Amino acid sequence: MKVKGIVIGILIGTAIGVGLEGLNTICAFIMPPFLVFLPAAAIIGGCIGAAMEVAKMGRLPGEPPELKHLPACGAQFIKQLLKKMRYRRTVRDEVQAELTIHFEDELRDCKTDTDKEQKAKQVLTEFGDLKMLAVLMRRAKKRCRPLWRTAVARAFQAAGVLILCLVFYTIWFSFGEATIKVDYVALMNRMNQPKVLEQDNAWPHYEKAIDLYVPQSPTTKKILLYRRTGREREDALWIKSILKDHRQDIDQYLTQNSKYWENFNAEQQTVILKCFEHDWVPLPKIVRQKHNDWLVTTFNRMALHVLRCVREEAELKIPHPRGPLPSSAGPGFPREELKSWLKNRQIPENFLEAVSVAVLHEADKRYANLPEDISAPLSEVECEYLQPWISQNEAAWREFVTGSGKSYCYRPCSVDPNDEDGSLWTVLLPHLSPLRRLTFMGIWRSRFDRGQGRIQQSIENCLAVARAGSHWQDKATLVEQLVGIAMCALARDETLRLLKTEKLSAAELQNLQNRLSEIYPDGFPLMNMEAERMFFQDVVQRTFTDGGPGGGHLIPGRWSSYSDGSWIDESDDTLLSPFYTAVSMVHAGRDATEAKAKELYDLSSKIARTTPYQRHALDMKTPDEIFFSANKYRYFLIELLLPASGRASEIAYRGKMHYEAVLTILALERWRLEKDHYPASLNDLKAAGLLREFPDDPYSDKSLVYKRTGDDCILYSVGPNFKDDDGKVGTVRGRPMRWGTSESGDIVLWPLSKL
Repeated sequence: MKVKGIVIGILIGTAIGVGLEGLNTICAFIMPPFLVFLPAAAIIGGCIGAAMEVAKMGRLPGEPPELKHLPACGAQFIKQLLKKMRYRRTVRDEVQAELTIHFEDELRDCKTDTDKEQKAKQVLTEFGDLKMLAVLMRRAKKRCRPLWRTAVARAFQAAGVLILCLVFYTIWFSFGEATIKVDYVALMNRMNQPKVLEQDNAWPHYEKAIDLYVPQSPTTKKILLYRRTGREREDALWIKSILKDHRQDIDQYLTQNSKYWENFNAEQQTVILKCFEHDWVPLPKIVRQKHNDWLVTTFNRMALHVLRCVREEAELKIPHPRGPLPSSAGPGFPREELKSWLKNRQIPENFLEAVSVAVLHEADKRYANLPEDISAPLSEVECEYLQPWISQNEAAWREFVTGSGKSYCYRPCSVDPNDEDGSLWTVLLPHLSPLRRLTFMGIWRSRFDRGQGRIQQSIENCLAVARAGSHWQDKATLVEQLVGIAMCALARDETLRLLKTEKLSAAELQNLQNRLSEIYPDGFPLMNMEAERMFFQDVVQRTFTDGGPGGGHLIPGRWSSYSDGSWIDESDDTLLSPFYTAVSMVHAGRDATEAKAKELYDLSSKIARTTPYQRHALDMKTPDEIFFSANKYRYFLIELLLPASGRASEIAYRGKMHYEAVLTILALERWRLEKDHYPASLNDLKAAGLLREFPDDPYSDKSLVYKRTGDDCILYSVGPNFKDDDGKVGTVRGRPMRWGTSESGDIVLWPLSKL
């Protein structure tokens, strides 16, 4: 068997398979590619080619019956002519019949075979060149075929050409390379670096503070969580209510079972209490009367389980859910001691009852005096846990305070040394989480000092956090700006809590107001979106080719590292390569992408300087809203990197409103101390020189709403529903929403009792 037909069939099948696979991959947004069409089409093409060869071989042997009565030269001529025509079988049969009839007519008068042979040679001479005759007859038959057959043939030819072009285009498209022309990391460093003396830089002090910081113990961390709204606080308050409502039953249970806890020696009790510090309660797993493993559950879950058993007078069993010993419980967890108990069979009797007694005592200690109000002064238990943590971080806090007093903070951007990309996308920001932890420590120090009567020191702590936050508000990256805004917001919140609980003199209020005003001498900074534009420009130069049609094309697979592709395994890159190629083909060229990105990032910068009310009044769409109403598949790279500029801008304006509100509240309190009542309007404060500017409300075209209510006053914003709800806080499922909702509710800034 000749392999020519098989090879041709495989090649044609492969080309068709590539085309089908490309179409499938382009539609892979709804149907993932499985690389089925390519091998299937190649196999089918090979089989068809083999079948055609077999059929052809079945037809070749022997001489057709119609040619047997013709001279050998005539029969040979007809067979060669049919072969040269290279046309389909039915047409060749027609030509053979016509030539046979022609030879029969010419040989009718010949009597002998010799005469027939000579006459046949004469006819062949008249026919002329065999190849030319085959071409002419092929053309004649083509002109005579039906129009529909011609259209079908041309359609298949066009499809073949397109598939072949697609194959070559795909190969060319896949081998594109990026050209790196601009070092955006160095450019961002130059943009951030101020032209001042190095000794005014706060970063070295923040860096030392980060190195010196000692994290709180797990129990302290848990205790502090109870001062924040969330599931942890709800569980703690629920346990507190049970302890109060069922005090008699609990005391009776403790009286009956305390002996089991007292049977533990001091070392065993220390191990159990150490587990409590890490928020775990160890429970022995008994199989065939042998203690062969440990189970653990969380402290709150165990406390609720024990309290339920006490209330219902049920048998105490191991609670659900539970799990094995944690593999990463942190330093100090007594894992080895627990294992030695198993190994040496030293687990005391009535272990579960003894631990339940310890759990109830610890729950009493943690929750019995837990304040209902988050902003209430610290309890004795909270101070007991806080004091060691604060003492351990004295050195870190001194460095933090020193850094906050500097005029600026410059930290050069650096990339991951293990990442060969070296783009802005790989810039490391490991300092942000430690800075947040230092900020929280500063807030807790302020509360602790306030509880100890050190009011001025509490104020200094708040100011240090506020100054440190301002250092990061003018940074290039959006994340650093948001962290800076959050740090300053925490400091202002704590300042308002201090004003609520403490009585400051007029001089102290004025000093605090002046020092807060000095933090932003040029006004509260709004969001700067230029770094996000630089991020995108750096990604473009690394994911697009430079030059060519459309200014360059998206390189297949190069963009995947900028997407949320955590579900993709590195071994799947080969499998997904057709998908990457097809998606890159769909994407717009480099010039069109940069033009669309410029339009959207220009709008982001404009929105950063536009209040929420102005956007609402002008019905201004954010870039993401505009983008989703357009052909996002053609610009999906922009979708991957486009920041939520509308939300970021609102957060910045909310911070500005909060900052100006605190200055206004300080002025109101100064007026009240001097006049023994609040002013009738904010105009009185400005006229008296207590307030420089009215606090702007970003959710309206006016200043914040101020009303005097008898001996009290209220200061609020109309909130994100852009309607004045007369100072009523919005609620969702019964919970007050401090910053309002788009449906109802105002943002009450003072007094805090309204929250």
